[in-house]
Amino acid sequence: MAAELTDIPGTPAYSFADVVRSVVVVEPDPDELPGAHLIETISACEQVIRAAEAIQAQHAGMLLAEREPLMEGRQAFLSAAGETALARGMSPSAGITQLETAITLSRLPAVQAAWADGLVSGVTVRAIVKNLPSLDAESMALFETEIAPHLPGLTPRAAAELTRSLTLEIDPDEADRKAVEVRDDQYVLVVDETDGVATLVSRGPAERIHEIRELLLGHARRAKNDPTDHRTRGQVMFQSLHASVVAGPDRSLPVKRVLELGIVLTADNLLGLDDTPAELVGHGPVAPVVVDQLIDDADQVFYRRLITDPVNGTLLHSDPRRRLFTGPLARHVRYRDGRCRTPACDAPIAEIDHVQAHEHGGATTEENGQGLCVTNHLMKHLPGWSVRRDGTWTTPTGHTYRSAPPPVLRRRRE
Repeated sequence: MAAELTDIPGTPAYSFADVVRSVVVVEPDPDELPGAHLIETISACEQVIRAAEAIQAQHAGMLLAEREPLMEGRQAFLSAAGETALARGMSPSAGITQLETAITLSRLPAVQAAWADGLVSGVTVRAIVKNLPSLDAESMALFETEIAPHLPGLTPRAAAELTRSLTLEIDPDEADRKAVEVRDDQYVLVVDETDGVATLVSRGPAERIHEIRELLLGHARRAKNDPTDHRTRGQVMFQSLHASVVAGPDRSLPVKRVLELGIVLTADNLLGLDDTPAELVGHGPVAPVVVDQLIDDADQVFYRRLITDPVNGTLLHSDPRRRLFTGPLARHVRYRDGRCRTPACDAPIAEIDHVQAHEHGGATTEENGQGLCVTNHLMKHLPGWSVRRDGTWTTPTGHTYRSAPPPVLRRRRE
C-alpha cells in the first residue's frame, strides 16, 4: 500500500503512515490541558484499529466464501486461514482464529457493525465468539438482541461472562453441553522464550487451577515470614510447583477437598420467583451442571449467599456465616467490585484502597473503599491523577473515565 501511495506520478511522496496521520492526528489547542491532544489522537487511533480489524475479519470471511466452491470440506477453511495469516505476517493459528471469528460474526451483524464502528474492541469480540455455543438461528438472533445494548465499552472478561450468562438463559441445554466440553479440554503447554526462559501454560477446570494457585500462594506467604528467605513471591511459587511435580504427591497423606462457593442470587431467587443463572464469585456465570459437579467432587461444601439489588444488580448483603478474608468489610468490597475498579481493567483485586487517602481523612468504610490491582493502585497516587467516590477517574490531561461497581449478577431482562 505504501509503495502504491509513493509511486503515483505527479503527486508528492506519501507513506501509508502519513495518510493515517492525516486522519487521526489532533492538533494541540492552547485552551486545553497539556497532553490532551495526544490522548485524543491515541483514542482516534484505537477507533481506526478496531474498524480495520473488523473489515479485515469480514474480508477473511469473504475469502473463505470464494474458496469454498473450489475445495472440499475443511480444505477451503485451512486454505483461506493460511493465506490470511500470511498476508498479516501472523501464525496459522491467528488466521484460524480470525476466520472462526468472521464465521460467527456473519450470524451476528450487529456485533460486526459495532466492531467496525469502534464501539467494541477486537479482543472483546473474540471473547464473545470464544464463549458462544452453537445456537440455532432463532437463539442466535435473541442472543444478539440481548447483548447489543451492552457492547459499547464492554471489556473482554465482562463480555465472556455476559455471553455465558445469556446463553445459559437462552439455550440451557446447549450451554450445559458446551460447559462440559470446555471443562474436558485440558492441557499443559510450554512457550519457549529467550535467554533460557520458558512459560508453562495450564488449562483445566477453573476451581482446580485456582486451588493450585492458592496452595502456591500459601508457600509464598510462609516464606515471607522467614527472615532468611530472600526469594520473591514468584520465585517461591515456581520453585514450590517444580518441587511438588518432580517429587510427586505424598500419597500417604489423605487429600480432603473442601469447597467454598460464593453463590450470587437475586432477592427473587430466594423467593423462587426468578430463574436468573447463579454466578460463582471470582469466575462468573456457570451452568447448573457445573455447580452440581463441583459439589459432587468436594468432600465438604460451604455456601455463602450474596444478595443483589433487584434494580441495578449491585451487591446488597453478603452472608457472614463463613470467614474468607481478613474481615467482613474487606470481604464485602471484594465481593462487590469483583475485579479492579479502574475503568476497563479486568485484573484481579490485589489490594483494598481508600478512595480518599486515609492520611487525608478518608474513612475506612464501604463507600470509601475500592478493590484495585497493584498497578492501578500505584498509578492512582501519581501526580495529576485523582479518583472520586463515585468512581470518576481524572487523568493528568483532564480526561475523565467512570467506573461504577459492577452488578455481581447480570440480569438479561429488566
